[in-house]
Amino acid sequence: MSSHGESWFLVLPDSEAGLAVASLAEKRLGATPEKRVSHASGRPFLIGSWGPAFVTATRHGLRIAVIGCSSADEPETAQLLAGQGDLESAARAARSLRGEFHLVVAAGGRLRIRGTASGMRRVFHGEAEGTTVAGDRADVVARLLDAPLDEELLAVRLLDSVPHPLGDMPLWRGVHAVPPGFQLELRPDGVSRTRWWSPPEPRLGPEEGAALLRTELDAAVRVRTRVAGTLSSDLSGGLDSTAVCALAAAAGAAPVALTMASRDPGDDDLHWAKLAAAGLDHAEHVVLPADRVPLFYSGLLEVTGPVDEPAPTILDQPRQLAGHDEMLARGSALHLTGMGGDHVLWGHPAHALERLTRDPLGALRHLRGYRAHNRWPLRDALSVIADRRPYGQWLADSAGRLTAARAAPHSADVLAWDVPPRMPGWATPDAVAAARDRMRRAAQSAVPLGRTRARHNELNILRHGTRVTRVLHQVAEHGGLPLASPFFDDRVIEACWSVRAEARSSPWRYKPLLKAALRGVVPAAVLERETKGEASADAANGLRENRARIAGLWHDSRLARLGLVDPDRLVATTLQPSSPELRYAGLDSTLACEIWLRTT
Repeated sequence: MSSHGESWFLVLPDSEAGLAVASLAEKRLGATPEKRVSHASGRPFLIGSWGPAFVTATRHGLRIAVIGCSSADEPETAQLLAGQGDLESAARAARSLRGEFHLVVAAGGRLRIRGTASGMRRVFHGEAEGTTVAGDRADVVARLLDAPLDEELLAVRLLDSVPHPLGDMPLWRGVHAVPPGFQLELRPDGVSRTRWWSPPEPRLGPEEGAALLRTELDAAVRVRTRVAGTLSSDLSGGLDSTAVCALAAAAGAAPVALTMASRDPGDDDLHWAKLAAAGLDHAEHVVLPADRVPLFYSGLLEVTGPVDEPAPTILDQPRQLAGHDEMLARGSALHLTGMGGDHVLWGHPAHALERLTRDPLGALRHLRGYRAHNRWPLRDALSVIADRRPYGQWLADSAGRLTAARAAPHSADVLAWDVPPRMPGWATPDAVAAARDRMRRAAQSAVPLGRTRARHNELNILRHGTRVTRVLHQVAEHGGLPLASPFFDDRVIEACWSVRAEARSSPWRYKPLLKAALRGVVPAAVLERETKGEASADAANGLRENRARIAGLWHDSRLARLGLVDPDRLVATTLQPSSPELRYAGLDSTLACEIWLRTT
């Protein structure tokens, strides 16, 4: 795998079985791992191919590995980690780290592995050679185990939105995922998973929160500028990418700022990007002309893999990597993005429901604002607000309505546990039955991610965002220019979620917390922006211009071979790109599953 630039690693126990797994990995993965770290015994501890990492052996016999962009090798932090005496103290010391990384600790025959609370870095595990093996990619663990595809879970991925907890489940039988915020511990007598992270209580007001966000986002960007040296950054014109690019410039990194022009005459992103670039010192601004930006759905057959889940992000590979050759030519070793800002800065509308008892006037004012902005019918809004079903019951009931009519976009269902999922019309009865069965089985033990609808939704949205962004990061590795998305760093998320929801956002103000945090860093005129560009014109044009190529996929569909889709209906629907069924019925999810099967 390493020959294509993928980053991956496996964690092996200090035993003869672990040694056997290392030999098996070379056979099953088709390549000799580029990197290897040993236990004190000399047996393999970590094997794989990875980028930045900090590895130390303490005087107490611990092996500590921090894999990813982190502050671990800063002198004081490195000394702190090297002085730890056991697993628990090492984990506590790691809480001071900034960045995005895996933490792996070995001591006395025990292993502890954790990714990020956000889900940007995951942990997967399975049984090989009679022992438990963990890794950071589900597809690598699956290849090691020679695990078969779970076709029922693949049917679930055809849903237009995959409800918790099904979205976190790997698509191979025998491969298990550790939920974000939990850690995996491997002991000679068994395996356990324990929680190491919970979201903070939102106690801060806007001023304190803005100061904390500024500190943590700046630190997250500086971790990357220190590790990467020369780097580039998206500068879309939106607030999130502008924030990251501006902080990189303020850190003295001299980033190459990349803006993709739009074909849509109503899209004013380029105007705002130029305005931002003019106010940034030491940043070179590169504008990619619109005719060099691929339309959506272009180059689907050129998409390379593998990635470890069928997120729709895989479809955008040609578009997302546009301009990266120029960034590489300018010496960039890492490309910063503003992805994640939409996920962590938004105070979910359902927070207003929690305020009804302590601040009824303020809560009702916000609810009226959200209702007016989204045009919710009053009856629909009241029905959702009055719904008191527990999450498991909501999930079970949703399983029975997978083929019902879809709610209107931006419906009042946003105030519920989730927007009810729907199956596309081209899914076969077997696919619908499989998805329904898995949802009902999951509902028997499902608990929400948070104690309220708002917190559950925020965590669910965060996990969805990190799943699709994580896949995009995997895609970018194939192109040779790794990505970093600092808004998804745990410390940045904690800074945002430490702020009371009503201070984070409202129906009438756009990202007020971020604007307050960036005063003096981002040009003042840019902070006045209240709009957000979209690429709907490129999406519509891409669907129209590529419809014949997309239809061609269904003539030899891997999904059809598995009995999950009706290829004739897909062909007929695809050739009518103005069809509402095509636009809103989950085409991207179906395409992602099809392309993923072809690249896995």
